[in-house]
Amino acid sequence: MTIIPVFSSILTGIIVGYLLRQKKIVNKTGILLNMVIMLLLLFLGIAVGSNREVVTRFASLGLEALLLTLGGTLGSLIAALWLYRKVLHGPKGASHQSEKYNQKKR
Repeated sequence: MTIIPVFSSILTGIIVGYLLRQKKIVNKTGILLNMVIMLLLLFLGIAVGSNREVVTRFASLGLEALLLTLGGTLGSLIAALWLYRKVLHGPKGASHQSEKYNQKKR
């Protein structure tokens, strides 16, 4: 799989989201996105479970995979928390940001 279809899909989604941002249907995309992510994780688990080499080497790969997973998850959580505080609770605060946004919409 090349990278061009991936970026094309993302770019198309951004354009469609921008054009439909005033529609109520866009507010419902979060539910659909969560369902699709769960399906992707299910299929990933099926692919890993059906791979004989991964299953037979699981004991030796397990500790490394666990450490990488925990490190990646912890790093993502720290980065998300930092970004959340920086964007929503910055020097001007979240309420100021939303007031500024609401004034632009009027």
